[in-house]
Amino acid sequence: MRAPVALSGLGSLPIGMFGLAILLLARESTGSFAEAGLVVGAFGLVNAFGAVAQGRLMDRLGQGRVLQVAALVHGLGLVALVVAAERGAPIGVLVLTAAVAGSCLPQLPAAMRSLWGSLVADEEARQTAYALVAIVFEVSVISAPVIVAGVVAVASPAAAVLVGAAACCSAAVGFSLTGASRRWRGERHQVGWLGPLGSAGMRVVVSALAAFGAGIGVLQVAVPAFMAERGSPETGGLLLAALSAGSLVGGLVYGARSWPGTLGTRLVVLLSGLAVLWGALALAGSPGVLAVQLALGGLLLAPATVVGSALLDHVAPRGTVTEAFTVMVMGLVAGTAAGAALGGVLVDGPGYDAAVLAAGGVCGLGALLALRIR
Repeated sequence: MRAPVALSGLGSLPIGMFGLAILLLARESTGSFAEAGLVVGAFGLVNAFGAVAQGRLMDRLGQGRVLQVAALVHGLGLVALVVAAERGAPIGVLVLTAAVAGSCLPQLPAAMRSLWGSLVADEEARQTAYALVAIVFEVSVISAPVIVAGVVAVASPAAAVLVGAAACCSAAVGFSLTGASRRWRGERHQVGWLGPLGSAGMRVVVSALAAFGAGIGVLQVAVPAFMAERGSPETGGLLLAALSAGSLVGGLVYGARSWPGTLGTRLVVLLSGLAVLWGALALAGSPGVLAVQLALGGLLLAPATVVGSALLDHVAPRGTVTEAFTVMVMGLVAGTAAGAALGGVLVDGPGYDAAVLAAGGVCGLGALLALRIR
């Protein structure tokens, strides 16, 4: 399993890169954080629905062909986005090309999650395995903003987007060729057109995690804007790396032991903590203080996603393992996309403080929604 885990980590690296790289590319082209937020939002929002389509297809057709076709379309879409931005194309063209690229972002985390679900029978052991998926993801995401900042410093935002495209497409094709991926097959099932969302519990989990994602999306714009006020928006990637570093530590701690309480209760506690910590970011007066606060908030990120993933074993219909995970990711990504768009409007209007307070507010809403989990 080492090759699939390593390739899923490589495939996760561009996911962390694209948010910042596309934001900087679009802002360089348009001169506006608000319009750049729309481009990032389009990439993320369409990706959310494309992820669900990929999950459903993988449950029915296997992983190989789906991942390979997705990699091809995704790579071509990102090349088109870079060409459009470099030529000063209108915002509508940037949004359209970003949407094409986002629609086919290869869903390696979902594919990896499905492999673990079929190999590990014990529930506690599965939570540890899910934590490993989250940890691999966070290691990649920690590296991603630093890589973006480095590539932008020596080349350009366009180069950062293309580096991410190369990593994502090569990882998807490589993963699809591993023995574990080729052998995996979904379980035959009959569900309605809503798929896993036909389950009321699934709808609650997805709604709560969408609010969680919205808070993250606001921060992805607010943090670079905080640094833009100090003359260096690209170094916002270093601060976002502090957030991911905290998440990595949180994932390691969570996966290392068993925790009391039901999964639903844990999610309420985690989202409530994030609501408080995100709102407190308004008190940051310097990049150093903000980095510490982001790292503290990051401690709760990976545990929240691990709990959400574990809840799928209880609320998703049988036979929808990959699609259910992609639906959960859809909630996170759609929330993140909406949060990025909201963050762009807020930082260009009321400012950074209003943006981070909004991030705390939407996480608080997620905690209230999670109270309905049974």
